[in-house]
Amino acid sequence: MDVNAKYSKEFDNMHTMRAYIDLLYERHGNRLAVINKKGEHNSEKSFTQLKQDSLCIAMFLKSKNLFDQPIALIGTLSYEWLVVFLGIMSSGNIAVPIDKDLNGQDIIHLMRQVDTQALYVDAKMINKASFLKNELNHIEVFISNGDLAGYDNIHNHLDKADNPNDIIIDPDQIGVIVFTSGTTGTSKAVALSHKNICDNICCSVQLLEDAFKPGQHNLAVLPPHHMFEITAGILTALYYGMVLCVGGGAKYFSVDIKEYKPMVLVVVPLIVESMYKRICIEINKSGKEKLFKRAIKISKLLRKIGIDIRKILFKDIHDKLGGKLEIIVSGGAFLEPYLVEKFDEFGISLRNGYGISECSPVVACNMAKRTKFGSVGVIAPKPYCEVKIDEGEVLVKGSIVMKEYYKDSVSTEQAFKNEWFKTGDLGYIEDDYLFITGRKKNLIILSDGNNISPEELESYLGKLPLVQSVFVCTKKSNSLLVITACIYPNYEYAKESGISDINVELEKEIAQINSLLPLYKRIQKFVLFNEDFEKTSLGKIKRFKYD
Repeated sequence: MDVNAKYSKEFDNMHTMRAYIDLLYERHGNRLAVINKKGEHNSEKSFTQLKQDSLCIAMFLKSKNLFDQPIALIGTLSYEWLVVFLGIMSSGNIAVPIDKDLNGQDIIHLMRQVDTQALYVDAKMINKASFLKNELNHIEVFISNGDLAGYDNIHNHLDKADNPNDIIIDPDQIGVIVFTSGTTGTSKAVALSHKNICDNICCSVQLLEDAFKPGQHNLAVLPPHHMFEITAGILTALYYGMVLCVGGGAKYFSVDIKEYKPMVLVVVPLIVESMYKRICIEINKSGKEKLFKRAIKISKLLRKIGIDIRKILFKDIHDKLGGKLEIIVSGGAFLEPYLVEKFDEFGISLRNGYGISECSPVVACNMAKRTKFGSVGVIAPKPYCEVKIDEGEVLVKGSIVMKEYYKDSVSTEQAFKNEWFKTGDLGYIEDDYLFITGRKKNLIILSDGNNISPEELESYLGKLPLVQSVFVCTKKSNSLLVITACIYPNYEYAKESGISDINVELEKEIAQINSLLPLYKRIQKFVLFNEDFEKTSLGKIKRFKYD
């Protein structure tokens, strides 16, 4: 895939985030950009206001003599968070989004890791801000007070002659530092330049061009400290002129989706799986399983002759999802391929993609007219991105690949093979489509030389309605290492379905899975957990916690 000519001129002038903000203003002006929940009411902001407020923050930081310094952001996604994020980069400083749910000591560790010089904290987190200020007394703390810290003050007292264009930003300058998810126990600081991010927006714009439409709503669900949400869910959607709707996050998803009626969702597989399981539970509770299956058969027959009435047949499902949802873009973790088919059955296009923080992050995505079942899609266009397979591992090079792990030359050197970034993911390419088969670090190597990807077995187990969360590993049993499935059951499903003995039921279902597998891949043991596994905010299980 090469760069689409219709975008090339615009992209040629977009190498910094300030140029990106200018482009948003030129393309969309006074059109609505953000709807933000404020208590029981919504606040609405235009693209013009977004530019003005972002540059206002940039000039405020300039007045503090801050330039090329890491500035942390801790809080939920909001219009204010977005303004500060864009303002930090427009001032030539480095935005460092940090997971608000981490404890104080972990946040301090990350801030010290990158030598943070200033901090923006959501007003709801005033206690955590005080703790951080006491522990890191060299930093300046800017607390949100419902809008922005000193926001009116900044507007009223800025030198009118001051010009944000006086701040010179190099496209190769670091714009963002994000931390890897830490599923293996350690988080690395990924340093992304302005050009990395802008070029990844260019990639995402082309991969998602039929998904995003000006004026339509895009509901923000994911936390803002992950590049998948930043690039695909926010920056690319705004480029298209979509309205970013900011509600209460994943916790209030079922309420927000009905209120904001999004056309598009950018989510992780955990949310997709939860949506589908909730749909199945609702169908079971209503006693309409047979009617639902019959409707699917009728729909498939009609579609063969060009008649599509899925939105009529499955109106109840669409209404629960706001009534306008057409496309779900999923990334950040492995997505069960069967879910693509299931959502398609009732009229929602589920697009599976692939990305990694070190690549800003989008590397591939399925498109409306270019899709292949089981793949993570078409590879992003050259010269921004190229992919090859080396000894089973997915390698990426191009202008979307990070500058470095921040001030960590050893990890940076280990992450590259010449100019190619080693993703650590296993996969293959077929007809320009990328397929991911597992994670190199998770690979189970048996004493007889056979290799097992735990993700493959987790895929089979994850389809069982009785399984809420699962990961596969090896554990000792009678002095032998055996393939073990660690399972947190779906207790709600068990109750709804009248299953009294979960162990017995799972034993039957796992035996059925094993009967379809070669001997060396079979699950030899399973362990039930009473509480769900600790996960990253993208829904990946922190495996190292259970070794």
